[in-house]
Amino acid sequence: MTQSASLLTRTARFLESHGIAAYVVGGAVRDRVLSLPVQPDAGSEDIDLLLTSPVAALVDSLADETGSTAIVLDDERGFVRLVDPSDEHKWLDLAVAYGDIEADLARRDFTINAMAVPLQDWVSRADDAPIDDAVIDFNAGMTDLRQSIIRESSPGNLLDDPIRILRAVRFATQLEFEIEPTTASVVSDNGELLAEASPERVRDEFFKMMASHRPDWGIREMDRLGLLEVLLPELTEGREFTQRGMHYYDVMEHELHALCVGARLMNGERRSSDPFLKHVPWHPEFDEYFREIVGDGQTRATLVKTVAMLHDIGKPGTMTIESPSEKAPNGKIRFLGHGELGAQMATNFLTRLRCSRRTIAHVSLMIEEHLRPFQMSNGTDPPTGRAIFRYFRDVSPVAVDTVMLSVCDYASTIGPLLNGANFERYSAMLSDILTRGLEPEPQHSTTEDLLLNGHQVQERFGLQPGPEIGRLLGALRDGESSGVVRTKAEANELLARLLGRAASRRGRL
Repeated sequence: MTQSASLLTRTARFLESHGIAAYVVGGAVRDRVLSLPVQPDAGSEDIDLLLTSPVAALVDSLADETGSTAIVLDDERGFVRLVDPSDEHKWLDLAVAYGDIEADLARRDFTINAMAVPLQDWVSRADDAPIDDAVIDFNAGMTDLRQSIIRESSPGNLLDDPIRILRAVRFATQLEFEIEPTTASVVSDNGELLAEASPERVRDEFFKMMASHRPDWGIREMDRLGLLEVLLPELTEGREFTQRGMHYYDVMEHELHALCVGARLMNGERRSSDPFLKHVPWHPEFDEYFREIVGDGQTRATLVKTVAMLHDIGKPGTMTIESPSEKAPNGKIRFLGHGELGAQMATNFLTRLRCSRRTIAHVSLMIEEHLRPFQMSNGTDPPTGRAIFRYFRDVSPVAVDTVMLSVCDYASTIGPLLNGANFERYSAMLSDILTRGLEPEPQHSTTEDLLLNGHQVQERFGLQPGPEIGRLLGALRDGESSGVVRTKAEANELLARLLGRAASRRGRL
């Protein structure tokens, strides 16, 4: 048994010994009926238990006998959380039923979440054993599961908690379900209530949708139901905003197609079977790299998809049209500075969602620098070593992520006109950037000829040994060879400026 199941079993024994009836309710029942595995990007693995009697007064013995950490979340309402000490991402939430089990289930958001299974029936069966015959279902949730439908469990339930308006789309996105028409009308007619929901809860629902395998579908569904204008008006500013030139789509469509590419790119199975993306330079270590948590519980993979959707939101605000010329009779459209403006707009959006500084800095730096991989080559000659070095120096925390963002950008620019040979050439250029940029410093490399050596840099700036020292020395070598740095004072000034810029990016709001 998994540790989560073991904690559940110990909790079941404790509750039975105290004569407290308990039921597994909500998403755990739904997912077990659907035989869904735990999704690594979907957040923490938790199980909700509905109790017939409160346990807040027994919390100390409950913790001792189950070997868990017990936290009373709401003494008055009887909410207790048991956290698995071996894995803080697994817990049980215990709550006291409102009235009887039927009345409590009727208060829940959707029929597919308004089902229950007696706890003893749950733990007495193997994790992969069918549970259908033990399901308590007063709201036809099983029928809706079989028909892949998201339906409000009772009239008015979505309006009791505005976050449920967004949850309808999130569940439909994750489960590949459809929102039935009456429920969809409730969502569409009350989208403005989403602005009244807790920003933190909106953030969690939004990122769960972005972590799914088809976030582009979810964003389009939000747009169809009028939620996108409430949550992310910055994205809708690009609707029907013409780009001309090599762009096939308007700004918003380009971003949604980039999001779709990002979702395929971050999924190993879909990436390897895609006729274009199978050529992307994906190093073996990237699988683990993109599972890293950046901030707010979100992985690098989820944030690549998020940035793919947001990377051009600065274009409508920076568009200029040059005077007509022979090559451009209608005047050439430019979007100078759209990366910087887009970074600030994304910062504003993520700040509204109460995202962490680290998440905001990560996303904003990627958007600000999203053109760099493309700009390192003139289309014929490969990027210079200096250009690659400067890229990794400036974009180091998200250098690999931004290369993958460039794949999404390029692949969604000319839409159905995308040429396989051209994409392979672009992928080869990105492969060159990654190969040379990520290779270890040559063993014969020396700093004896520099104005400052590694020990002096560590002592002067209070740094610990590590890759950052090598990057700083590389920047110093670059500055000396170009003639920008000639004295030790100028060397110290350069390194101080670089460190200040790095700190600013790491802590940007």
